Amino acid sequence: MKIRHLPVLPKFPRPLLFAHRGLNRKYLENSMSSFEAAFHAGVPGIELDVHLTADEKLVVFHDDTTGRIELKIQPEEPARNLCLEVSSLAELRSLSIGTHIPLLDELFECFGDSLYYDIELKSRSKADTGLASKVAAAICSHNLESNCIISSFNPFALCHFRKAKSTIPVGIIWSNSNELYWFLRHGEGALISKSDFLKPESSLFANMASRSPLHLLPWFSGSQEKPIIPWTVNEPEKACDFIDQGVAGIISDIADEILIRFRAEREPAAAFDPPQKLSLKA
Repeated sequence: MKIRHLPVLPKFPRPLLFAHRGLNRKYLENSMSSFEAAFHAGVPGIELDVHLTADEKLVVFHDDTTGRIELKIQPEEPARNLCLEVSSLAELRSLSIGTHIPLLDELFECFGDSLYYDIELKSRSKADTGLASKVAAAICSHNLESNCIISSFNPFALCHFRKAKSTIPVGIIWSNSNELYWFLRHGEGALISKSDFLKPESSLFANMASRSPLHLLPWFSGSQEKPIIPWTVNEPEKACDFIDQGVAGIISDIADEILIRFRAEREPAAAFDPPQKLSLKA
């Protein structure tokens, strides 16, 4: 029996384009400033990371701990290096970086359906921590089901999300990083999570794309039909090459520059315009 897979953001034109943690080379990653910059540059989608705090708040933040970002903001001060999952929102907001940590609800309230979202679930646990169901509830409360996809390095987090909301696509992320379990470094999590799309690190996709036919996961039935959205593609020429090779979208630290290249050389400008809104929501 062939497994049914959900279409990925079908109402939006291809190629999809996501600003990785916003325009993080110009503004602090995963901050409202970074996302607003992407929005105002005309980038139609953003990629972001979500943790669940000890008091069950959904915060937009990449690392498990706050130290790296604290030192980026105040390098002369010692970092408190709080662990997000065992800290309350009040504790996080008390840090020097506190005002730069948005809630997922705040992000949705600001941008609504003006953007589409790749929401990465940040959890190292095999158990259901509540992260997946709370993210699903936040998406639904803002009526953004058709604007969201969910991704994670953790296939079990994706399974928990699918149980919470089965109509939003999920995709496995993988890389060669030593932080990832060795048995998940070749996309094996796609089989566990029954992923609807594939999200390999860009260098891994580039290596596979040189082989013909392109089939990232030959052991995963139907994977050659799944949309591929590589990360992080930071060279406009490479982004264009990947599009030529059939990827569904691109995640980039320089999404604004890639958008300009796409508009100039690859596609009509209108194809990349987000749904029309005059300004951000108040």
